[in-house]
Amino acid sequence: MSAVSPLDFDGLENKGLLRYLNIDIPLRNMYDFIELSRNGINKKALLHLAKTIDFDLKELAHVLHMSERTIQRYNLNKKLGVEPSAKALQLAKLYAKGENIFGDLTRFKRWMEHPNVALAMKKPKELLDTTFGFQLLNEELIRIEHGVFA
Repeated sequence: MSAVSPLDFDGLENKGLLRYLNIDIPLRNMYDFIELSRNGINKKALLHLAKTIDFDLKELAHVLHMSERTIQRYNLNKKLGVEPSAKALQLAKLYAKGENIFGDLTRFKRWMEHPNVALAMKKPKELLDTTFGFQLLNEELIRIEHGVFA
């Protein structure tokens, strides 16, 4: 039995991430994730993600550090830059992980909307504008997955 590399994706999270973005590209490991970030995801995939996770354009723009107007100006096939693409992929990966842990996307989205004691009474969704916020939410999801609640 071979050890799983930390660069490999969890199969369920990978499928969820791809479904949320409505893309059909194999993402087998972190290098594929990096390459997709560098190549960029298009506006069509971004809007599919927003619809799937119930984000309006204002929320999405806030997370991506882009203006709503800039996103609106993109045509559907125009690709985002490296940083907004990476953020969108992180967002899709977080929601796929949450759906996997909570067993249901609706339950996870509800959790994202409610203040959380473990997060200094912040709504998890409010922490998505920084890399540190994503890290904190991923750590909290791991605790929940292992039954450790604050």
